[in-house]
Amino acid sequence: MANVTYGDRSFLVDGQRIWLVSGSVHYFRIPSALWKDALLKAKRGGLNCISTCIAWNYHEMSEGNWETTGEKDIGNFIRLASDLGLYVILRPGPFIGADWDFGGLPAWLTTKTGMTYRTNSAAYTHYFDKYFRQILPPLADLQVTRGGNIILIQNENGYDQTVMPDRLSYLDFISQLFRRSGFDIPIITSNGLSGPPLPDSVETVAGGDDIAWRLKRLRRHEFGGPKLASEFRTGAADVWGREHRVSPPAQTARQAMEILGCGGQFNYYVYHGGTNFGFWAGRLGDSQASCQTTSYDLDAPISEGGGLTEKYYFTRLANLMASHMGQFLAGGSSPRAGATLHDATTVMDLDGPDGSWAFVSNNGREDIETATLSLPDGPTLTVPLGTLGAAAIPYQLELTPDKQLDYANLTPLGMFGEKILVFHAPAGWAARISISGKEIQAKVPKGDAPLLVEHEGLQIVLVSSELASRTWFVEDTLVFGPAYVGETLDDIFHARGAKQCMLLGLDGRATHRKAPGGNAARHVAPKLKPWKRQAVCVEPSADDLDWKKLDRPTGLDKLGVHQGYAWYRLAWNEPRARKRQLMLPDCDDRATLFLNGSLLGVWGREEDVTRGPIAANVAKGANTMVILADNLGRYCSGLQLGEQKGLWGPIYETRHMPIRKPKLSRLDKFPQRVVPRTMSHLMGELGSLPVWSLDLDFNLSQVTPIHFAFAGVPHHVAVLCNDRVLGFYPCRELNFGDLTLAAALRKGKNAFRVLLWGDVEPDVAGKCRFDSLLGSLDGSLSWRPWEMPVEGGPVVGKDQPAWYATTFHYSPSDWPLFLHVAGAKKGQIFLNGHNVGRFWTVGPQQCYYLPRCWLEETNELLLFEEQGNLPRRTRLEFRAAGPYRP
Repeated sequence: MANVTYGDRSFLVDGQRIWLVSGSVHYFRIPSALWKDALLKAKRGGLNCISTCIAWNYHEMSEGNWETTGEKDIGNFIRLASDLGLYVILRPGPFIGADWDFGGLPAWLTTKTGMTYRTNSAAYTHYFDKYFRQILPPLADLQVTRGGNIILIQNENGYDQTVMPDRLSYLDFISQLFRRSGFDIPIITSNGLSGPPLPDSVETVAGGDDIAWRLKRLRRHEFGGPKLASEFRTGAADVWGREHRVSPPAQTARQAMEILGCGGQFNYYVYHGGTNFGFWAGRLGDSQASCQTTSYDLDAPISEGGGLTEKYYFTRLANLMASHMGQFLAGGSSPRAGATLHDATTVMDLDGPDGSWAFVSNNGREDIETATLSLPDGPTLTVPLGTLGAAAIPYQLELTPDKQLDYANLTPLGMFGEKILVFHAPAGWAARISISGKEIQAKVPKGDAPLLVEHEGLQIVLVSSELASRTWFVEDTLVFGPAYVGETLDDIFHARGAKQCMLLGLDGRATHRKAPGGNAARHVAPKLKPWKRQAVCVEPSADDLDWKKLDRPTGLDKLGVHQGYAWYRLAWNEPRARKRQLMLPDCDDRATLFLNGSLLGVWGREEDVTRGPIAANVAKGANTMVILADNLGRYCSGLQLGEQKGLWGPIYETRHMPIRKPKLSRLDKFPQRVVPRTMSHLMGELGSLPVWSLDLDFNLSQVTPIHFAFAGVPHHVAVLCNDRVLGFYPCRELNFGDLTLAAALRKGKNAFRVLLWGDVEPDVAGKCRFDSLLGSLDGSLSWRPWEMPVEGGPVVGKDQPAWYATTFHYSPSDWPLFLHVAGAKKGQIFLNGHNVGRFWTVGPQQCYYLPRCWLEETNELLLFEEQGNLPRRTRLEFRAAGPYRP
């Protein structure tokens, strides 16, 4: 069997250098019937490798119940990649991050005692050891060393907790479990160059706009392995209520070229994002409203519905070169890393036994369209930068034992076979190419017809960069011009308006394939039948339902509800009718409140709701509060990992607590004990920033709990009361936090302090709030699960959650179908029994993917709407480029 090793320049299989051109494709975000389509598009995009995480919680949703077949057959996904000739980088965690609910950890872990996530704690290691024992041994048979295609395996992810005493022992234990499971391929890590490094592993980097700088840092650290950007980000996750986040296609392609110029290989994160179906969307920790959308499009090259985007075609120019010139890149090494230019043209050199490269980048300066460089012992060349903002210039490249590419002033697309060398540049570019001491000059042609030139026993092919982005290598044949080529040459999808395309075999023989005649078929989306209210949820008002009694407020996980919604019900008596101000400080997500059958308000962190007091007019005698608790997804990273869900504390009556103006002062230093051990990697950053103290004193005639909250603060924050540390809140973007002061309080004078790092604005106190918790509502507490509707139930109920149904007919189409939701505000979508995911009209997502493998001739759509709003303007749309582009 094969042997996989590595040196400081590349990975090797049986001593032969390989060059990985990879992209992340997550099996758990794509229906299994579409796996092959996604992998084939990745292959046609120029990749020779894909990366996938394994989401532990996807396979063990409830403790001990394993699901590894059908939609969750990770082994089948890997074998499909192997059938297409793709390597696989496997990321089994146990923590994967990946913007996935709880970072891939199963929610039932939160019910275990002694649990400290991502550490060497006995409880945590016990459970992920069992996970590895279940999942990894069968996959070990699919690694390259056993005739399969898994080339690398990653240990954990983003573990930058540098000074944890058990840091290395935790990571080393994971590696030991890999080896025990039969994996003998190289282990990689991606821990932000935090030290010390894990022995017997290859450290990689993650980043986006700063990826070239990070690769140079990696080289300066001299870890001794190949340079790999294991997460080269193509976009960023979207969250509800914010704008859709994008990165320009040409910028992504340019940065891929810069990675190559640093002597690095890359893995796009992500290449095909897919969908957070059901309730799998995670929660980011960068701001108060940070719950992720259902779409995981991520502005990736392949859109959510499988369409090919502009970024797909741009990045193909870098991918194809890296794949088909990889044999010449794999032996190259860049000089010791120096400074990084950000606003002017820069050149990066690679030298190796098979020749040299000069990678030129304009660093995003679109006004710089060309660059002039002098090669060592060679001519001075002007090279084009306009298409990507970068160019790769080979020189003294040993193509064959008797042929050398002396230089070229345009970028190669690749060498195909032993005799065909393809170059591209903007149409009209004056190309200069020298082979074995003899130069040819020619202009790059316009249109879809390549220029073929026989020179020194090679066939030189010149194409415009636009045509290069639509050049495909299938069945040992180059195909110029189609929008896409599928599994075989019988699956050519011609560009719109094209009459034919040219095919060039490795024998140098050119043929043409005519495009089918006639007008292209119009893509008209199906029409929805009128929506019908199927049922209302009677929980807010009915007295005859089966509720399960609770002795105390209990979080959803302890009730066995690890995803989605659940109902709580509190019944109590009032001596008189009155107005009360109510808060739910121990409910971290969104909760819709109904008082005596009527909608009272919505508790939550989003802009359209509140985490402040909610006014409630209670009646004399019996009162009933019904709560629809919505688990909006768990944090997928950060200090808050493993937060509780649902209602785990009392409902309080509250009163705003007026305070005198706090004193803001700058400190010379801060007490290091305010930073928890798990966040001690931030000590260097905190020590370099100015630290400010916001201080106030207040007197209590009797000790009653106080709720403190802050939001929209762009600083790291620590909270102390009477010199007792109550919380530390690291900041990524706009910080937030809240806590209940109880045990730290005392009768009489209390000293409250908030520490803030950075340049603090004088009005920061206005972003803080104090509320006195006067007492809890005491009564009979119960709960019941949220359930799908039952036909024949009541359909009338103002402002009550409701279910709506419609049907539509569908004829098979290659275009992805989306549901554009309008009229309804927030809830859940079901298609033919499949849980499509959450909808929410706060944006940015308004269109929701309906996978074609879930569609039938006649289809039923079911919408749950949290306040009963009719989805009257909802419609179906074909959207080839995904939810955000028509």
